[in-house]
Amino acid sequence: MAKLSVLIPAYRRHDMTVRHVAECLKSTRLPDEVIVVNDHGDTGLRDMLLKLQRSVPIIYVYVEQDITWGYNMVCNIGFWVSRGDIIALEDTDHVPSRDAYENGLKIFAEDPEVMRVKYRRHILQIGDFQKPYEEWTSRKGIGANQMVSLFRRELYILLKGQDERFCGQYGYMASDFFNRENNMLKSKTALTTFYWAIFGVEGEPGLKRGMSPVNRRFYRENSMAKTWQHPQGVLNCTYTFECLKPNI
Repeated sequence: MAKLSVLIPAYRRHDMTVRHVAECLKSTRLPDEVIVVNDHGDTGLRDMLLKLQRSVPIIYVYVEQDITWGYNMVCNIGFWVSRGDIIALEDTDHVPSRDAYENGLKIFAEDPEVMRVKYRRHILQIGDFQKPYEEWTSRKGIGANQMVSLFRRELYILLKGQDERFCGQYGYMASDFFNRENNMLKSKTALTTFYWAIFGVEGEPGLKRGMSPVNRRFYRENSMAKTWQHPQGVLNCTYTFECLKPNI
């Protein structure tokens, strides 16, 4: 059976991150580990995770440098400390439906050529996020997120991870990943069920950083490129990590 690692980059919104982890642990197919990478945010996140009922190990990682918008770097770290054959990359404000992992792993098992599974999304308002999961209702459906997906470990290796020289450029990673996966590898993807996309003050629009002129240029270049873009720049930071062992 394939081993599943859930990777959650975290910064600032610790209440949301902890609730996200708690919901992951109620899935119809439990992950084999959950990796939370704290991007130099408040260190209190560790103690909040310790208070959870943990049926699987939670790997807590803390980045020691304060690097603006270090999403590329955080994803690389989470990948390198993970053990899974399949990685679920999840933003803090994207929570899997109960059967998301089960359905994604089924696709991988049935079709060895599929390298990544994308998910439809249902919008959940931040006020409803405070309610029990059973009371969540979808405001409307939206398309798949480029990064929030399940992928085979070998896909990330073939793509050579993410280039950390572009930390600080909001949204760059999604464009670059999509370009390299589709234009260069031409890997097969699939689409299934859904994730909840949380909207509101502390949800998806709550951390808008805007797009600088240079970032817009990156987008244009990637959409047109026919060659590998950036094969260097991995793990340009230091970090600590520990395993918070299951307690139930």
